[in-house]
Amino acid sequence: MATRQDIQAIKERIDMVSLVSRYVSLVKSGSAYKGRCPFHKDDTPSFMVSPEKGLWHCFGCGEGGDVVAFLMKIERLSFVEAAKRLAEEAGIAFDSTEDGEREAMRTIVAAVAESYAANLTNAREGKKARAYFESRGFDEAVWKRFGLGYALPGWDHVKRAFGARYGIEKLVELGILVEGEKGTYDRFRDRTIFPIYDLSGRPIAFGGRAFEDEQPKYLNSPTTPLFDKGRLLYGLSWAREAVREAKAAILVEGYTDVLTLHQAGIENAVCSMGTALTQGQADLLGRFVEEVVIAYDRDAAGSAASVRGMQILRNSGLAVRVAQLAEGEDPDSLVRKFGADAMRRAVADAAPFHRFYLQTLAAMHDPSTVTGKERILAEARDFYRGVQSLPLQQEIAKGVAELVDLPFEGVARELGGRPKRAASDETVDAAPTQRFAEEEILLSLLLRGDIRWGTIAAVAGPDDFSAPYRPIAEALANADESPTISELIEGLDEDAARRARELSLAENVFDRDTGRAVQDALDRLVRVPALDRKLAELDREIRASAEAEDWGRWEALQRESTACMLEKRSLASEKIARRGMYGRDQREARSEAEEDESR
Repeated sequence: MATRQDIQAIKERIDMVSLVSRYVSLVKSGSAYKGRCPFHKDDTPSFMVSPEKGLWHCFGCGEGGDVVAFLMKIERLSFVEAAKRLAEEAGIAFDSTEDGEREAMRTIVAAVAESYAANLTNAREGKKARAYFESRGFDEAVWKRFGLGYALPGWDHVKRAFGARYGIEKLVELGILVEGEKGTYDRFRDRTIFPIYDLSGRPIAFGGRAFEDEQPKYLNSPTTPLFDKGRLLYGLSWAREAVREAKAAILVEGYTDVLTLHQAGIENAVCSMGTALTQGQADLLGRFVEEVVIAYDRDAAGSAASVRGMQILRNSGLAVRVAQLAEGEDPDSLVRKFGADAMRRAVADAAPFHRFYLQTLAAMHDPSTVTGKERILAEARDFYRGVQSLPLQQEIAKGVAELVDLPFEGVARELGGRPKRAASDETVDAAPTQRFAEEEILLSLLLRGDIRWGTIAAVAGPDDFSAPYRPIAEALANADESPTISELIEGLDEDAARRARELSLAENVFDRDTGRAVQDALDRLVRVPALDRKLAELDREIRASAEAEDWGRWEALQRESTACMLEKRSLASEKIARRGMYGRDQREARSEAEEDESR
């Protein structure tokens, strides 16, 4: 396993442009390079590579990262596989210390898994758990094949059995014990246990199911050095060969769904451990399959989290269909009641995910009424905008138009603007363009190193930025004097990292000098909103003083309000003056200033 220092050395030694050029034709564009994205149909070059920053990003599909992430994505490799291949190119030998530590952790988890399995087969202690598994059709052969187990009632069975041998801190780190106010205790108590395996078939975490109505019904291990729920799929270690052969995976919601399908001979089933599929899980599936069939129960399939997961899969280049199970059925119950062939038919008849979504909308809202049409359009808008494929967007707009019986052009405008016209294949120098908001301008300048945080710190803080951009602002405010963009991105979540890449690599963020851009952005982001809040507060106090007939205070407040209005107009005038030196900017500046003044 590579150390953090190894990865940094790889990034420094590998020529990103040379590596990417093996797969993508790049042309110079300023200090960066541009090409057509290899991860989606890219009619105009929206794929940018910055050797200076060590980053690549596609402004079309949103994919991006560093040199390791590119090789992982393009070759469908794991992080370790990609890092090792690049290390060989760079002449770097991995430090094996971390491998030893992780192997020791795996030994601990395996020992605990064996203990849970032994509890299940214990004649007295495992009776209740055995009865549950047998009621679901899982006999002893299934217990052994999938490593099923049972966590005993009580707070410290695992702690007493393994604490002295492996250390309490290590068991807490692996999520086996919980650190509470009154000490440590077993995480899993009186639950059936489903060990979670890595791709090599080694147990690295656990899922526990409660009996009867105890909450939570399902409890998973937390994120640990071995386990990240958002980057793993339950059952994939058993399904690897089947999904490769079928080039398709059946994605189910629960552990028992996977076990029942595998037991029935449908061995390309894997579990997302909930309906909130992540980009990491989509990337993992993309290494093995071309298509994913969603097989959740009907309510879960139509949930917002499921729909977002389908969009992630589709935007990752995978075909996505939805198996429409009978009301009240999930894959486990369907197979147990009607047999494996019923499940196979449901998979064969699965509908493309966007058609399933439109059917769900039609069932939720009456498209024959004005209110129903309005609600369908409102809900379809986010769905439409969450899809990156232009042909698929047009299919969605067409389907919505037919559903609500309205003209296609009007529906397309309502969903996200008029359908984009694909550029000709000969277009090679188009650049992604958009209008940037004030906070995006400031963050872009900061991320590109054009200004430092200290330049704006006296006026703006992280709290002045909206929620999507606040993590980036906090990282910049708390960073060392000159952090690299890669270092900043490492500490951000997936969405914030994508935004940071976009802003650091964006072209034509503004068309005026940096000083004016900073002042204009700070005015609109901080100064004008602060004056608006102050004016609103003064207005309330003026009304209150008038009602109280406190005319002395009323006059003082009026003078203060006038001063605030003058300051706001002064900011607007300064903006016009700053841009007035450039004739083409003056009309835009005056329009923005009038907008600020009217707020």
